[in-house]
Amino acid sequence: MRDSHSSQDSTMSQVFDRRPWQRIPPALWILLLLPLLAILPAVPIDETRYLSVAWEMRLSGNWITLHLNGAPYFDKPPLLFWLINASWSVFGVSLWSARLMVLLCSAGCIALCGRLDRMLAPGDGPRASWLLLGFLFLVLFSGVVMFDITLCLFVVLGFVAIVSYVQSGRRSALALLAFAGMMGIFAKGPVALLHLAAPILAAPWWSAGGQRRISWREVLAMMLAAVLGGLPVLLWAWGAVHHLSDADAHELLLRQTAGRVVKSFAHNRPVWWYLPWVPVLLLPWSLLLRWRRVGAAASSWRHSQAVRFGLSASVPALLAFCLVSGKQLHYLLPLLPGVAILLTAWLRQDPELLSARRLWILLAVIAGVLLWSIFGSVPLGRGSMSPETAHGLYALSGGLLLLSAASLWLGRRMKVERCAALSALLLTMAMVPLVRLEVVGSLDMSDVAQRVAELHKQGVVMARTDNEPGLVTFLARLPSPLPAAGVDQVEWARQHPDGVLLVYSGRGTAPAGASPTVRLANGWAGLMTSQAVLANPGALERSPPPAPGD
Repeated sequence: MRDSHSSQDSTMSQVFDRRPWQRIPPALWILLLLPLLAILPAVPIDETRYLSVAWEMRLSGNWITLHLNGAPYFDKPPLLFWLINASWSVFGVSLWSARLMVLLCSAGCIALCGRLDRMLAPGDGPRASWLLLGFLFLVLFSGVVMFDITLCLFVVLGFVAIVSYVQSGRRSALALLAFAGMMGIFAKGPVALLHLAAPILAAPWWSAGGQRRISWREVLAMMLAAVLGGLPVLLWAWGAVHHLSDADAHELLLRQTAGRVVKSFAHNRPVWWYLPWVPVLLLPWSLLLRWRRVGAAASSWRHSQAVRFGLSASVPALLAFCLVSGKQLHYLLPLLPGVAILLTAWLRQDPELLSARRLWILLAVIAGVLLWSIFGSVPLGRGSMSPETAHGLYALSGGLLLLSAASLWLGRRMKVERCAALSALLLTMAMVPLVRLEVVGSLDMSDVAQRVAELHKQGVVMARTDNEPGLVTFLARLPSPLPAAGVDQVEWARQHPDGVLLVYSGRGTAPAGASPTVRLANGWAGLMTSQAVLANPGALERSPPPAPGD
């Protein structure tokens, strides 16, 4: 009887998997996020800063030396800003089109992960790409203007090149590795080499038992290809600083690389800080794993190249990031493809390793948050949002939750990674309106930016505090950044009695004379007339500049 039921389930699974929508590759499913890219406002201070840098690039036409508030900006390399401007040239200037490039990089990352999986385990489908699609953390950051998804794309491309060279020995694979290294460094700096180093150095170990035996000479060739791929980045760096002072050149070439690694000047956290966050980073798969079976699946490293490669592509980089003093969760995003390869190899060893039914737990939690948000006595995050807009976002979140539940129910006869990945994707999409309502809605700089644009059109004299990190330059579509008021803003207010000052403060709350204002994670930002500045000079007590971009 049991065999009969098993045969029936297998037949139903095959029928279900032949449905037309089942043929859609996982890299295309991530594009369901396209309509949601404009729901979240540009999040200060990082996303607003990067958008302003891209906007100043567009205004100046200078694609070599980056600028923020008119001054050279050396916190990040230029690739993301180039991509944003390319998107603006095609789709028009908007927040949506800026985020589009990050989403496309995410789709490329998922597709390449599937390619890598097929190279390591020929004859099987691209299961790792489904697992990568399911990571909640990756999906959430696929619609935000940050650098880690773009870096992730070229890290996976580097992995593909490494495996290709190990399997074939072709020089074209070394050329591809050099290209991946170059683009990874253009995306986020030398950290790209940290992700590529371990799979290269461990190649003789993880490739053992393969058709080719890898020599240390070939390992050296791969390392040289990855490092020498960065030479064009040095040419860009020279072009960016050759007309600058020695101090500015030092800022670009030393402080933003070695300074972050050796003695971080931003996000300095203890060595163990990442470890408690690892289960959160790996959701939903950390919830779906049957942990009692992990030991047996993990033992497959002895005969599985894919397991060994997945370990090489994730664990050493995690340990290295633990030793680096500057820590942010999104720094670990490029580790997820390696984890997806590892989990896929374990799943081949033990098809019962994952329990998709446990996803109902996460779905119930998000549904509870939605209900609490709707019916709570003091709904959070609505702020100046109209009730109609808030209700629409609640309805959108609820509808996506229902779709996630339906996907989980109807897909119970699918392969577990497909069922769970699609349900997790819809679940993450359902979280986006809630994040807009309850988390980042209160951080929306749109009202401040709109007021700045209006005052600029009226010819009102405006300035900003020296530490203001480009909060509204893009959002207000200013033709040039606001000038700095100088060290003594009170004196500026005396000299411009009808002026308006854009204030950023890294501490405290906005004074009564400031309007409109936004409460930030640390401090506040808003507009103050000169009269309000003169009436509240203590509100402009100098605070340190915001941390460098992530």
